[in-house]
Amino acid sequence: MQYVMFGNTGMMVSRFCLGTMMFGGKLDKESCERVVDEAIDCGVNFIDTADSYGDSEEILGQVLPPEKRERVYLATKVYRQHSRDKRVGRNSRVNIINQLERSLRLLKTDYIDLYQLHHPDDHTPLDETIDTLNTLVQQGRIRYWGVSNHYAWQLGFMLGTCQARHLNPPVSIQADYSIVNPQIERETVALCRRMNLALMCYSPLGGGILTGKYHDEKGNVKVQENVRFENERWREMLKEDEVVKIVQANRRVAEENDLQMNQSAVLWLKDKPYVTTIILGGSRPEHYTRIYEVADAELPCEAVEKLDAAAGPRIYSPFKNQPIEGGFRLPGQAT
Repeated sequence: MQYVMFGNTGMMVSRFCLGTMMFGGKLDKESCERVVDEAIDCGVNFIDTADSYGDSEEILGQVLPPEKRERVYLATKVYRQHSRDKRVGRNSRVNIINQLERSLRLLKTDYIDLYQLHHPDDHTPLDETIDTLNTLVQQGRIRYWGVSNHYAWQLGFMLGTCQARHLNPPVSIQADYSIVNPQIERETVALCRRMNLALMCYSPLGGGILTGKYHDEKGNVKVQENVRFENERWREMLKEDEVVKIVQANRRVAEENDLQMNQSAVLWLKDKPYVTTIILGGSRPEHYTRIYEVADAELPCEAVEKLDAAAGPRIYSPFKNQPIEGGFRLPGQAT
């Protein structure tokens, strides 16, 4: 396993991060424990969860006793509204503190290494959000804070505000990034490189598209009874010429380098010098194992170039899991 510094922090994290969104869903407690133990044994020292991932935090707290907890960096996110009959801003002081206390209780830990704003909240003044997170850092209840699913301009605005007010700034962004969804290369990547921010990448397989399971060898869409693709927008995306060409390119690269398609897709991400860590997910324990097998591998330069060329046309496609409009309510602006 390879390790890198996590942006402007003193944390040295593994290039692979264990994602736990499926914990408590498609993975039962016994499978979750197996996945956590295997990750740690393979050198993974970074685990990511969220308060909106069903029972993930609770199960993780049960399968990560103190002796294992001290071997890993633990990240979670705030988004859900559990207080005041949900009449509270998601990134408000009330919600952040209540949700953090809930996460700490479920995870059975005294602190969170990285606390992240899961999504932007345009109903809460930015100063309130930043002040709250800064105070939690000072109290030691969280070590660092970051964001997820934010635009580059939103993160840049936060950095400027923190610098002007001498507050603890965000240190990272978690973003959807893969060969089939490379939209963050437009602006987010440049911001991360310029400000030395850690970049965490989720959905490295593009929701499973890059495994080839939704297309045959000729690029035709195969009928799949999968909840994720009951969404019409997703089904249409599978038919797009650019997506089909990417899948075919990844299939060729995998075959030429004696890899599985999920492995070649992840290695393409791992080749990017600005990618700090890749969040691995899966609905079965073996999904993680196959990636650990190539933890120290690299794609040849010509293979990376082929996948870069295939991904190029998708850079300017719409963001799949980020808001198209909206942002932060500025001081004095009406709700």
